[in-house]
Amino acid sequence: MIHKERVLKALNNEQPDRVPFFYWDVPEFGVKLMKHLGLENRDQLLEYLDVDFRWVEPDYVGEQLIKEDGKKKVDIWGVGYSKVKNGDFEYWEATNFPLKGITDPSVLEDYNWPTTNLFDFTTLTSKVEKYKDYAIMTAPGYSSPGLFRIIQRLLGREAFLDVIMYHPKFFEKLSQKIVGFYTDFIAEFFDNGGDKIDFIRIADDFGTQSGLAISNDIWEQYCKPAIEAYTEIPKQHGVRFYMHSCGGVRKLLPEFISLGASILDPIQTRAFGMEPLGLKEDFGNYITFCGALDEELLLRGGTPKEVKDGVKHLLDMMAPKGGFVLGPSHKLKVETPVENVVAMYEAAKEWSY
Repeated sequence: MIHKERVLKALNNEQPDRVPFFYWDVPEFGVKLMKHLGLENRDQLLEYLDVDFRWVEPDYVGEQLIKEDGKKKVDIWGVGYSKVKNGDFEYWEATNFPLKGITDPSVLEDYNWPTTNLFDFTTLTSKVEKYKDYAIMTAPGYSSPGLFRIIQRLLGREAFLDVIMYHPKFFEKLSQKIVGFYTDFIAEFFDNGGDKIDFIRIADDFGTQSGLAISNDIWEQYCKPAIEAYTEIPKQHGVRFYMHSCGGVRKLLPEFISLGASILDPIQTRAFGMEPLGLKEDFGNYITFCGALDEELLLRGGTPKEVKDGVKHLLDMMAPKGGFVLGPSHKLKVETPVENVVAMYEAAKEWSY
């Protein structure tokens, strides 16, 4: 069974030859894991772990984003990042929020918004052909449309709730700018990738450890219309909708399903309402779950044996009758022991229905 068939069979609530695998990390961890395994690139890493998904994105052809000293960078939205060192590890942290303190909607007209001219979408043709045997999805990052996660970086996380509550005209205009860019981006993406792409990944964080981070009114006014706009063209190509949201989002599951989501990831199992077996029993006939292996306490803090035991326990609950893809409950952090990640995929290969 090829990788794509395995994933699609699980989505159809059927049991494939083995449970499908997903992989998601911060780049620094990927470099560490490749070095540990003696591998040269990410394709070799995913092949080694037998991961069933591949992601694609157009080549970025705009101005250089990482500064010459390698310690500063900006993203396509103008958000600034600095390289932070913590012990033996280095990672990027957002440090400059370009719209922080601004609430005048007129300012947004003169802001340097990204455009599709920053990307060469013609490069998608060869990429989807290269990965034709895998489940292909739009890549995390700028190729995964979102709304609130981008606004939080533009404003600064601390200012986000204040702006949405007390400056609605500004927030509405800001949302329109982001949705406008992404509808153009998606149109060109699928003009070039078309029906050879299996999933559009939409990424926003609607939950916290204690439950939803948004009200029903905010969902109806901003989030739901954005998702509808983002999925309109992909659905015309027969592309499935892959929803990413961290936190306790159980109450939004009926909404995700009604919008056509085929998969929800990453299933942070210690967040409110996200206990795996309960999700499987209540929603398993309607949506596939991806992730769910505890990234913080188990993968970062456990032993390889504890990881293997955790994988087998999770699969016993979630994998029968399909509808489940194994992966970490959040992106793998740089401090995660590489032995634990290898153990996760080894244990999943050893498990059987």
